[in-house]
Amino acid sequence: MKILLTALLLVAPFANAMNAVMYQPQLRDMTVSDAQWQSVLSKLKGQGIDTLVLQWSRYDGAFRDGESRVWLERKAQLTTASGMKLVIGLAADGQFFERQKQPLPVLENYLNRLRADDVSVAKRWVSVLGVQSIAGWYISSELDDHRWREPQMQQVAQSWLNKSRLSLQAVADKPVAVSSFFAGNMTPDSYSKWVTTLSHSGVKVWVQDGVGTQVLSDTERALYLQAPSAGQVIELFRQDKQAKTFKAVPAPAQYQQKWLSTPVPPGQDRVYFSLRYMSAAKGVLAQ
Repeated sequence: MKILLTALLLVAPFANAMNAVMYQPQLRDMTVSDAQWQSVLSKLKGQGIDTLVLQWSRYDGAFRDGESRVWLERKAQLTTASGMKLVIGLAADGQFFERQKQPLPVLENYLNRLRADDVSVAKRWVSVLGVQSIAGWYISSELDDHRWREPQMQQVAQSWLNKSRLSLQAVADKPVAVSSFFAGNMTPDSYSKWVTTLSHSGVKVWVQDGVGTQVLSDTERALYLQAPSAGQVIELFRQDKQAKTFKAVPAPAQYQQKWLSTPVPPGQDRVYFSLRYMSAAKGVLAQ
């Protein structure tokens, strides 16, 4: 019996792998009413989505306070009330990809500030929702395969994630996740080792599949996606490579439906990116 119980305990975390969609809150979304939001949630549940991941709940000054914060907190409350699980994305810095290029001593101080900002936001969410309504934390800073190629840099990232996990779990003991993406700057084997290094922090690493950005071929991407991640971010957009700023359209409906009808692999989170490109949000969230 003891052996069986141990086996069940080992299996339990894998049974709770999520079938999630990520939502990027934008100030322009504040025209979305409670009724519209509840309709979107109902459609998502009908498609088998069980979790909503906020990519961030503060983006520079957006959603920091005032009407925008109240609006987002209300939508979060409606999400948990609907029976969906909610993973809270924390503080996003719009200059992260520039600031991550800073010299190492400056970078370490910057990462400590990001951690402090995340903890501050997490405390606010606990006061708003209560611990039981929060399914996890999401660190909004995405880690690429360029800036973090050197072993010393990888150790810095691992240390930062480990400290962030401990700090966040002291606020509310929930799983912590972060995402990573590749663009061919590491070999597939090096990237796999990089994901493993990040995972040693105790933070779940979700790898973006790269279909939407179209930087690599399907064959190349398949090699990188062999990395031992905690899950995949399925890109449901197709980027316009000619546009000077990021511009994208939804992936074909048939492609999206194929994924939605494919079971989530045991022990692997699946996170669709993003809600804005899904049929459930059509006519509600502008692209």
